[in-house]
Amino acid sequence: MIIGITTTLNEADGFQRVNVEYINRVAATGAVPVLLTPIEGGADANREHARRVIDMLDGLVISGGGDIHPRYYVPAPNANRDEMGIDDLEGLSCGCSSRCRSTGAEVPFCGHYVSDRTFQEAMDGTSSVEVVESLDGRDVLPATGRPPIPCLDGLLAVCEDRDGFELELARLAHERNLPTLGICRGMQVMNVTLGGSLYRDLYNCGVTEKRHRQQPPYYGLTHQVTIAQGSLLESVVGATGAFDVNSMHHQGIDHVAPCLLVAARSDDRVVEAVEDPAKPFFLGVQWHPEYLDRHCGLFNALAAASRAKAEA
Repeated sequence: MIIGITTTLNEADGFQRVNVEYINRVAATGAVPVLLTPIEGGADANREHARRVIDMLDGLVISGGGDIHPRYYVPAPNANRDEMGIDDLEGLSCGCSSRCRSTGAEVPFCGHYVSDRTFQEAMDGTSSVEVVESLDGRDVLPATGRPPIPCLDGLLAVCEDRDGFELELARLAHERNLPTLGICRGMQVMNVTLGGSLYRDLYNCGVTEKRHRQQPPYYGLTHQVTIAQGSLLESVVGATGAFDVNSMHHQGIDHVAPCLLVAARSDDRVVEAVEDPAKPFFLGVQWHPEYLDRHCGLFNALAAASRAKAEA
């Protein structure tokens, strides 16, 4: 039984990596963990790559990491002018200031879809190495010296190849009833690919005054979430109501995809878990259960669903 785990690009060093905690949790279930990496070539090449990869899997973990490019979840400005409260549509462009479409808070905003070519050209260029803030508990080393992209201001480790690969993997997994666990970014990928949207920064969007990015150790518990009664998540973790979690994210779900239900929220109302009740196992959590022994039930349940599908 094979469970795939998506990876993060260490750009400056030119290698893909995944935290060993993911691998160990999957292996502990008796499944074989296989790392799933995007390829060079942009979003279209990686969507095709995902369509080849998906056939080898019995289950899928979409791991944490950098931010999804806003082109995949920012609404078209011409169709959403009133909702976004934008007076000067002509001035709407990358780097301008507008208001969060849900809270009204002023935030940096990508007002139009940057073309794949423009984005790819901006992602060329290499230089010295610097350390970005920790992503899913590890530092990521990006290549520097490329031209700035204003609409990506404040976003972390945006990767066109990874976005194309994982969004298509999640879409296909949902379509084919492939058991899927999304973690942090992975939950956001599941929501976006099915038609949901994100807050590009919870604090700057005025969603919460709390910072949701803890410092090490990551096995420490920093806040509670409330689990929805009767949810798949409730049965998987064996807990009802308040549940202690860790936290390593700055973005969060804004509009929930139509087919997903909220399975948990934090006390400041941030969406902490989503699931599709129409699927055998399609569940995403915003925290990082791979660091937490009490949360191993998430991986055990994924493996059980994967085994059942493989044996069907």
